[in-house]
Amino acid sequence: MKRTTLNRAYGDFFGKEQWEHYSTLTYKFAVSINRNRIEMDKLTKYFKKQVATFSIIWVCEWHTTGTSTHSHLLTKGVDVALIDKYWSNRNLGYKKFNDHKVYERDKGANFYMAKYIDKEIDYDIFISKHNQLQGLVLN
Repeated sequence: MKRTTLNRAYGDFFGKEQWEHYSTLTYKFAVSINRNRIEMDKLTKYFKKQVATFSIIWVCEWHTTGTSTHSHLLTKGVDVALIDKYWSNRNLGYKKFNDHKVYERDKGANFYMAKYIDKEIDYDIFISKHNQLQGLVLN
């Protein structure tokens, strides 16, 4: 499958959900892809304890310097204050460096995130049991 076709398919899939926020989480120290995976898994577990129904897609991206990563997230059912609280309490970064925008489908964040799927970088999708995306129930 051509790269552009794959990216488009993921972007279309991501765009089917009624996301609430598009966020960028930045670390205050150098973080590898593997370490980012650990932190994103912990963040998802934290959401599971705090929020009954939520959806999250995250992708890891290298900084332009190539020395560290940061993550982009699409979220539904999660207050951004909860994200910032977790990030600060875990001493991962400063709230002022995290960026949260109200999700506007027409701006294309779903396609921006999809472009990283095929770049040998890490990503994940979590949709809680009670939240359905196009009739699929994922866990």
